[in-house]
Amino acid sequence: MRSNGFRVAIIGVGCAALLASGGVGSALGDASPGASCIGIEFSNVSPTGSSAEIPGGAAELVAVTKAEAGGKFGPAASAFAQLHAGSHEACDEAGG
Repeated sequence: MRSNGFRVAIIGVGCAALLASGGVGSALGDASPGASCIGIEFSNVSPTGSSAEIPGGAAELVAVTKAEAGGKFGPAASAFAQLHAGSHEACDEAGG
């Protein structure tokens, strides 16, 4: 059994790491402009119901992508993950 001092130390290290990293963003926050286009797209449709474009959220985005890519999500997602256009609109243009 660990001592209370050890637990306090672990909590302190975790809090320090959180503060050093700048905290955490809101679950409804936008992806960073430096994120890949796939990250930006998933951020824009999450949580489910938050996007008029893809109201079904991530599951619908995957289904639409698979349908447009001949049933395979992986290759399309991989290519889109390599794009870093900076915004949702720019990613839509870059993706065609």
